[in-house]
Amino acid sequence: MLLSPLRSGDRIALLAPASPFEMEKLTRTSEILQNRGFELAFGDHIFQRHGYLAGTESGRAHDIIQAIKDPSIAAIICVRGGYGSSRLLPWLPFPILRSSPKIFLGYSDITFLHLAFRSRMDWITFHGPNLVDSNSSPGKLDGILESLEGKSDFSWSLQPEHILRNGIATGKVLGGNLTCIAHSVGTEYFPDTDGALLLVEDCSEALYRLDRALNHLKLTGLVSRLGGLILGNFKDCGEPHAIHNMVLDHCKSFNFPIIAGLPFGHDGPNEIIPFGIPFYLNTYESTFQATQSPFSK
Repeated sequence: MLLSPLRSGDRIALLAPASPFEMEKLTRTSEILQNRGFELAFGDHIFQRHGYLAGTESGRAHDIIQAIKDPSIAAIICVRGGYGSSRLLPWLPFPILRSSPKIFLGYSDITFLHLAFRSRMDWITFHGPNLVDSNSSPGKLDGILESLEGKSDFSWSLQPEHILRNGIATGKVLGGNLTCIAHSVGTEYFPDTDGALLLVEDCSEALYRLDRALNHLKLTGLVSRLGGLILGNFKDCGEPHAIHNMVLDHCKSFNFPIIAGLPFGHDGPNEIIPFGIPFYLNTYESTFQATQSPFSK
């Protein structure tokens, strides 16, 4: 189901499905969005706290359900990741929500929702900065809005250092945080990844933990059925070359292309990439690009 692009004047729901957040960052970025002409709708329970979670399961799930069912809401932006999104999955009535697709943006722990929305509702979603990260560098928020307004072609030119293994592949991009993906495999909320271009990123994980997560994906048979592998940022996870070598070692029995160092994840610009639409990856032509827009004309 294609989406309507974001427009000035649209109503954006701000939700906290996982961990609590810093009020100062929320206030500052909210004011910028309002000055850009957007109307903001804060989840009813967004300011609650329940230990290390941003409220109870029932409250956080309520906010997601209400935002999706509300026809005046054009987009949902998650305020922060952290931990807690996976605890909401049994609370969400996916069959009821399926026919009300919205722009949905977030990353990190929000990976659980990306995967479930794809698996249970066949939604296109957007991997990219949560609200508290969206204004962390000059021009970052502008790039987010341009992408959600349909002004991006979702294309990245590959440099030689991006290519770990050559190849050509076409498939839908899915994925997110590697640790969250590994914890989702085997549940009813995990989508079909056969032939997919799997994007993975992570933060503050030791190399052996990344190894363990990828090994788990391999043991399930998931890796053998991929069309390609995209490595984003691995912030504070050790030397990139060590991570790349570990990935190549795990994937030596498979023939799909592998690219690395793309601007997705916890470090750097964390650019927007849509999940659930087909991409074309050709390392010989240094090309990684969407072959279909996530938006209707």
